Amino acid sequence: MSVNAAQNGQQSQSAASNGSNPAVAPAAGQSTGMDDMFMKLLLAQIQNQNPLDPTDASQFVSQLAQMSQMKSSVDMLKQLQGNALMLRELQGVSLGSQVGRQVLVQADQAHLSGKDPLSGRVTLSGEEQQVSLVLTDAGGKETVIDLGKRPAGEFDFNVDPSKHGLVEGEYKLEVRAASKSKAGLEMLATVSGVRLPINGGEPTLTLAGLGEFPASAITRLLGKTQA
Repeated sequence: MSVNAAQNGQQSQSAASNGSNPAVAPAAGQSTGMDDMFMKLLLAQIQNQNPLDPTDASQFVSQLAQMSQMKSSVDMLKQLQGNALMLRELQGVSLGSQVGRQVLVQADQAHLSGKDPLSGRVTLSGEEQQVSLVLTDAGGKETVIDLGKRPAGEFDFNVDPSKHGLVEGEYKLEVRAASKSKAGLEMLATVSGVRLPINGGEPTLTLAGLGEFPASAITRLLGKTQA
């Protein structure tokens, strides 16, 4: 029997009773809304089935099982969404405590202020005869800063933008090694703000002199305040 027929049968039965049956209030903790509608339609389907060709009872059991499974999935989804929101808020509180402190961020592009020094850390897989930091502006002009001969491992660098003619703007960042092997680049900056997107999503950190970066780009929380 179709759902429309079940609804029509239920409406006819309700009209015939002329409101004589009092409404039953749901028990404490009982689900309403979609669950209530499904149970009403199922009851109407049972009451209005063809007595000469009754519906197999296993179909009703199957419908109840499907409804229960769907409700469990919806409840689980709501719980996961709630947990994700809680974790996001906790992450925001944790990152908020880093405001005024220094971090290392993995970056291949940044908005440079032109005034703040460029500091960071390079990681080499092997000894290099020459390492350079290359900054390319929006117009495609490259500024190559020689970092010298370096052993394998990590080393820190500090560059004065004014000495290399680096004005404020967007730059692509790259480390070039003499062997052409890939080198890791992390920029050092002070956290000046944390933004939590209104519609959810990953928190964004504002780094002084570099711009905004997603929280996942932060590689190290140094915990030191700017000198």
